[in-house]
Amino acid sequence: MLAARLGAWLRHTGERWGKASFPEKLAVLLAAAAVIYTVVTGAAELRYQARAREALAQVKAARLAARAVSAQYYAGGRTYADQTSPDGFAEGVAEEIETLGSLPGTVTLLQINADGYTVEKLLYCENGMYAIYDAAEGYRVFRAEDRLQYGAEAGYAAS
Repeated sequence: MLAARLGAWLRHTGERWGKASFPEKLAVLLAAAAVIYTVVTGAAELRYQARAREALAQVKAARLAARAVSAQYYAGGRTYADQTSPDGFAEGVAEEIETLGSLPGTVTLLQINADGYTVEKLLYCENGMYAIYDAAEGYRVFRAEDRLQYGAEAGYAAS
C-alpha cells in the first residue's frame, strides 16, 4: 500500500501524501532518517580514514627526514638525541626534521638505538591523529579523543 502511494505521489497521480495514514508517514520518515544517518556516519568514517592515511604518509616522511638529519649529525659528531628534552631530540633537531619533511605536525622521539643515531620509535602528531613508527613492528595510526578530564585543582580524582 505504501509503495503504491509513494509511486502515485512521485508521478503526481492518485492519492496525495496528506491522505496517507500515520503509520505510512512514520515508516517513510524512519526510512529517511536511517538513510541520512547512514550517509552522515559513512562520511565521518571516510574523513577519519583519510586523516589516518595522511598521518601515515606524514610519519613515513618524518622517518626519512629523521634518518637524513641523523646522518648529518653523525657526520658532524653532534648529539642527535636528548631524552631529557620534551621531544626526545637534541636542541633544534625536531625543527630540522619538521622542516625537511614539510610536516605540519610535531615529531617526538620515543626510542633510539644504542648508537645514539638510529631511530627505533618515532611519534608523529597532527590534529588528534597519532602515527607511530616502530622499527620492529612497522607503523600504527590512531585517533585520540578526550573522554574524561579532571583538573589538577580538583581535590579529588577518579579512581
